[in-house]
Amino acid sequence: MKNKYTILLLLLITNSYNFGQNKTGTTENANYIYVATNDKHENSVIAFKHFKNKIEEIGEFGTKGKGTGNIEIFDWGYDITHPLKDGIDPLISAYSVYKTNDNKFLLVVNPGDGSLTSFKIKENGKLSFVNIVKTGDIHPLSIAVHKNIVYVASAGSVAPPTPPFTGNLKGFFIDNNGKLTPIENSMRNLNARPSCTMFTPDGKFLAVNELVTGLTKVYAVNKKTGKLSKDPISQAQSPNNGTNGRWLAIPVGFDIASFKDHHVLYAAEARFLNEKGMFREEANVVPQSSKYSWQTGSTTAYKIDKNGMISVLSPDVLTGNNSEGGEIANCWIEISPDKKHLWAANALSSSYSLYDISDSGAIKLDKRAAFKVKDESLFFGDLIHSTDGKYLYQLIGNKGAIYVFKILSNGNLKPMMMHNEPLLPKTGSFGIIAN
Repeated sequence: MKNKYTILLLLLITNSYNFGQNKTGTTENANYIYVATNDKHENSVIAFKHFKNKIEEIGEFGTKGKGTGNIEIFDWGYDITHPLKDGIDPLISAYSVYKTNDNKFLLVVNPGDGSLTSFKIKENGKLSFVNIVKTGDIHPLSIAVHKNIVYVASAGSVAPPTPPFTGNLKGFFIDNNGKLTPIENSMRNLNARPSCTMFTPDGKFLAVNELVTGLTKVYAVNKKTGKLSKDPISQAQSPNNGTNGRWLAIPVGFDIASFKDHHVLYAAEARFLNEKGMFREEANVVPQSSKYSWQTGSTTAYKIDKNGMISVLSPDVLTGNNSEGGEIANCWIEISPDKKHLWAANALSSSYSLYDISDSGAIKLDKRAAFKVKDESLFFGDLIHSTDGKYLYQLIGNKGAIYVFKILSNGNLKPMMMHNEPLLPKTGSFGIIAN
């Protein structure tokens, strides 16, 4: 009997020690990260596992569609000295790799052949191909998902690269197996080049911004048919768009959060084109650009009320103290899980600006540079926080790398590691999502 109780006690101790541990032997669950390679022969997604202080690659999964390589989607060709031709930011968009609300399926655009791929996410983080469908135009670049409804924003081909730009939205249903099916008569022409699209958290509205016009448009969503209103029900212009000494706002990524009786859309705004739509030729000022310089970037908060009407809440909140000399090329943003902070990724300043978010959703700058790479040599691309809210994952567009930050309670970020992945191209990869 004594031996029997001893064995039972040992089993209880062992089970208690193993409780909450995963297969890696750590007490922290693994997070999975996904980035698209944008390979021009066949686009693919690289899957990573992050736990503790380690990232490891767990597989490469072909989309059966094509990327654009290091050619950016304006179809301007390649020029390493030009910020829109150097291939580092091929889509100039956010949410090009996205997932469904239930975390079961991963979606990725194929900007080289105008298609969208659906994958099933397995328990071990690996992916299995489901299907591929045609999008609304040649260069799909942003994905919005609400339950079983998916919309993709696409840009058209522009050759020669002069306005007017073209683009549209197209809808799909996604079923319980991850299969995508086009929604009939769901196409909505924008007559402009989109950059980012997203549903409000309740799924009642779809927002889309436009890269050069600076417009943000809001459509109503019919949840039964999956169709959008024929035209936008409201729209807002980026503040100070070429007025009051502020250059044209070039909105790239945005994020949306819900508050008491309204939603707030936070738009990242790079300011690199003057009121004439021209670059400022100023050599050897920006380390990542040998010929040009920029104005201080900004973030604008827009209120979307219960009827879908959009209005400016916090206009042109600078990533610095003045229109010149602050952090530049704010292109992507991420809201903290508690909706108290917002991080703005300043692509060409290799930095994050930290904003505080009020109870109404209004923002004010907390720190111009909450984190910064001193020599400004890293291109801060798309970013996402982990589903557990503990980490921020940053795609480094000119290194084929992922930078990992620990999120602190006050919104500050603690750098953990930078993982260089040989399967990612040095330039040309896009999108990042965590599961």
